[in-house]
Amino acid sequence: MTGQVWISEVMSNNELGNKLGLRQKWFGEPWEAPYVNHRVPDTSKTVFAAIMKHYAGHTMRREDMPEASAVYSMSHFKRAKDIFFLGGFLGVKGKVAEVLSKFDFGVGGGLVRHTIYEADQKTPLAGPFYIINFGSKKDCFLPDASTNIGKPSVHHETGRTRWSLAYLKDGDIAVSPAALVGADLWMCPGVEGRIFMSHRLVEALRTALIDADFADFKLHRCRVV
Repeated sequence: MTGQVWISEVMSNNELGNKLGLRQKWFGEPWEAPYVNHRVPDTSKTVFAAIMKHYAGHTMRREDMPEASAVYSMSHFKRAKDIFFLGGFLGVKGKVAEVLSKFDFGVGGGLVRHTIYEADQKTPLAGPFYIINFGSKKDCFLPDASTNIGKPSVHHETGRTRWSLAYLKDGDIAVSPAALVGADLWMCPGVEGRIFMSHRLVEALRTALIDADFADFKLHRCRVV
């Protein structure tokens, strides 16, 4: 891995999940009804907890992810980018999936095959579609050396410190050399909803995607100190 590291705010890019015309089937639960005016229904406590674990970068069991999805508005789903949201989980297809499949997610991580059906809940779309499963956490984020970051908060249940990273620019985030070892895609303890990437992964995405799609990743160069 080269000496450059990037941080992505793609998980806060709400446009990637806005009005996609998809509804979900969660393990042990019935199919969601087609959304009215694209309003996502309330989820169970179990589903909400799983979404929050994914957002924090935990490696998930298959049964904690959406079991399947179905299209209730094909005209909306046709607008889905090659990276998009599936019930709060990060999904990929097309060129983004092709690139990511060649890189190291860490032990237990990778792309998990996901089925999306037509409205009948029986006819699968061609795909392939995948859910991103994070497999690596590197304790490399250096808050004291970083700038433009919010004050940390402490989770009321776990007692863990969480940092607010928003509206980032190149150079705001500092990481230790530990970021240069191991997986190409990872998250850091206490930094939820922000994905770190190796330079070679970022360059592969830059090469494969048009500028507008590459911009969806909302990438910022980190400082290795």
